Amino acid sequence: MTVPDWSALFAEMETAKRRLAVSDRDGLWRHEAPRPPAAPERIAEITTVTHCSLDPEYADFLLHADGWPAILQDIDLFGTADFGTAVYAEAEELVRVIEDEVEIERGTNASRLIPIGASRADIDILVMSRSEEPNRLAPVIWLAGGEIERYRTFSDFFRGMITENLGEAGSLA
Repeated sequence: MTVPDWSALFAEMETAKRRLAVSDRDGLWRHEAPRPPAAPERIAEITTVTHCSLDPEYADFLLHADGWPAILQDIDLFGTADFGTAVYAEAEELVRVIEDEVEIERGTNASRLIPIGASRADIDILVMSRSEEPNRLAPVIWLAGGEIERYRTFSDFFRGMITENLGEAGSLA
C-alpha cells in the first residue's frame, strides 16, 4: 500500500474549496477548513463504535485532519468525535433504510457498511465497506437514495471530492 501524500492532497482540496467559495456568490454552501489532527488513541476508539477495524487510509487521514466539515456542499466527513453521536446514529439508520430498498455491492468478505460522512440537510451519506480483515483497503460509497459513486479507496474518494468541488466551482462561476 502506497501512503497518500496528505499534505499535497490537502493543498489541492484547499485550492478547490477557495475557488468554490469565490464562485459561491449566493452563499449556497458552507466553506469550512479541516479539523486539527486526531490523536492515535482517539482513532483507535472508533472501533468500539463500529465493531470492526478502521480502513488504514481513513485512519491515516484522521492523523492529519480529524474530519472535514462541508467536504462537499453540506456533506461532512466524520472525525473521531462524530462516531457514537446522534449524527452517526442517524447515518447508520439511513444506511439501513437504503439497504432495505437497494442492493449495494459491498465487496469480497465485507460484512458492514460503516458511515464516514453525511449531509446535514439531505440524504447524502458516505460509507465504507468493512470486513474483519485489518489493514484491508475499503471502497468508499457515496449514497443518496441509491449508489451515486463508488471510489476504490479512501484516497481515491478524497481525490474525487477535489474534482467535485472544482466542478461545483465551475458550475457556479
